Amino acid sequence: MSVSRNGMHGWPSGKLGNVVSYMLNGQLVHRTVGKQGKPSLKQKANHQSMAVITRFLGHFNGYLNNGFELEARGTIRNQHNLAVSCNKKNALQGEYPNISIDYAKVQLSKGTLNNPDQLRMEKVEGGLQISWDPSYQSGSGSQYDDCLQLAIYFPKSRTQKVELNFSKREMGTAFLPLTAEKLEASMEVYLFLSAANHDSVSDTVYLGNLNGAWGNPKITEEKGKKEEEENLRANARYEQVKGQYKAQMKLKPEDRMLGKAFRSLETEYLVLMNRYESTSGSRQSKPG
Repeated sequence: MSVSRNGMHGWPSGKLGNVVSYMLNGQLVHRTVGKQGKPSLKQKANHQSMAVITRFLGHFNGYLNNGFELEARGTIRNQHNLAVSCNKKNALQGEYPNISIDYAKVQLSKGTLNNPDQLRMEKVEGGLQISWDPSYQSGSGSQYDDCLQLAIYFPKSRTQKVELNFSKREMGTAFLPLTAEKLEASMEVYLFLSAANHDSVSDTVYLGNLNGAWGNPKITEEKGKKEEEENLRANARYEQVKGQYKAQMKLKPEDRMLGKAFRSLETEYLVLMNRYESTSGSRQSKPG
């Protein structure tokens, strides 16, 4: 049931037929609801993309609140909405059903504040040492007391470590204590800077990966199966085309299929033969 606010000339709130109306950040929003049919492959890919992004970003709610707060001001969208939109578009890799995060393209903040130069990180005894050029120019979008916001994601355990206001620009260095287990785990490291008065932030800097990229065993297994199936299909097609081509070559030129059809067969045979040779290292001799 839909209720009309402020009398018959007010705005509706609730469900009326297959339309739901509600207020969102001071604006009236309508959306339709209904029974969905069987999802297409494109819809399945979109659903998985959304699930992968929201699950990943869910580890950084407080961090995102700082990183996208300025972007969200004056809009009907919140920080999480903006982060999902940005990263769903830019920070995914692979195809359904093996969509995953491209860690190097993740953005956990968006702004115009200048990031420091010469950013470096290294493992040292007991933790992670991060350093940067501490210089700044007040008139060019940086201040001595800009605050460094650090975030580390551990893909294997699906955990994170977030340090808000971790250090200041003028310090030029910061040390993060980590347990021996964490220090040896695969990690993806990000940071951004925010002004001390919270009126500006920088874009996210991806400092990089430590201890090697971690591959999800399930995705790795599924990719292996898919590649094996594709190779089997390609090999089967190659054998079929090779047989047809060899049969044509045994005939006199005037008895072969028409010129265009034969040229197409020959072209496909040569392409498949080259591909087969390059991917079948176990063969001791060239096919055909």
